[in-house]
Amino acid sequence: MKTRCPFCHTEMEISRKAGEKGYCRCGAYGEIDLLSHARLFLERARKALGIDTMATGPGVEVVDGGMLFEAEGEPAIIQWAKKPIPT
Repeated sequence: MKTRCPFCHTEMEISRKAGEKGYCRCGAYGEIDLLSHARLFLERARKALGIDTMATGPGVEVVDGGMLFEAEGEPAIIQWAKKPIPT
């Protein structure tokens, strides 16, 4: 299935399987999770992007990409995270 990165809008092919993850060419990290596991995404994204998980504050920008399909009787969603651009 095709989707777009919410940060750079590059179209990419993604799997139809919960638990899949990957990176966009812009550095964004995406992960497909069951809706019930969505709350764990921020910690996993921080680790994947190399951000200190003990630091205060989020340190990442998180975007919910919406529902993709149903798996195991519940929605599977894609979430994206990217390090903020320094100002």
